[in-house]
Amino acid sequence: MSFIGEQIKKYRNIKGMTQQDIADALGESSGRVIYNWEKGIGRPDCDKLARLCDLLGVSADELIGCKSMAQRPTATEWTTLQKYRALDEHGKEIVDYLIDSEYKRVRLSMKKPKPRMLKIDWFTLPASAGTGNILDSELAEELLVPESAEAEQADFVISVDGDSMEPTYHDGDKVFVEKCDAVDIGEVGIFVVNGDVYIKELGNKCLISYNEKYKPIRIGENDSVYCCGRVIGNIG
Repeated sequence: MSFIGEQIKKYRNIKGMTQQDIADALGESSGRVIYNWEKGIGRPDCDKLARLCDLLGVSADELIGCKSMAQRPTATEWTTLQKYRALDEHGKEIVDYLIDSEYKRVRLSMKKPKPRMLKIDWFTLPASAGTGNILDSELAEELLVPESAEAEQADFVISVDGDSMEPTYHDGDKVFVEKCDAVDIGEVGIFVVNGDVYIKELGNKCLISYNEKYKPIRIGENDSVYCCGRVIGNIG
């Protein structure tokens, strides 16, 4: 059965008409003509096709399966298709590979909406992961970061300098910091010790580095120490 034959039968049944009813309306001698059309044996000419569409209440595009203008290749696409057909098998394999790769890239980009960006203060003078740097005297710059739970919770971002907190935090990393004046032992915070700024884990009367090359910074009674905030994540 041809597509047009399937459509004639479909819409004839919707209308509740027999093959003979259609034949009589079109001036055909027998319902056998309509039977043949539905089986794909012959098809109506242009004049009968127009009358058949009116009779069944369906457009010609729908009845014969004509694609909409949006689905039809443009002149440029036809030219490209003609060039493709002129290629040898090796050339077609290369074109097929490029088309498949670009199709996957576009499909993936459509599935991944761009994240909403949030503005957050960024202290460009880094907290030292090895030796201290002054933080208070620096003005924060504005940084755009992708929306995330950490970004929503953070009050500012600060850069890491040095390797003493590796492998968790690396030189040049930017970390989210939630402002607070104290952290629990075992948490990583931003600390100012005698005017120098550090990113360290709080220990028992000391600040701990993750890199074993660095000894803990002991905190004595005469040291000036305060906490700027808790490190809650790494931007990367």
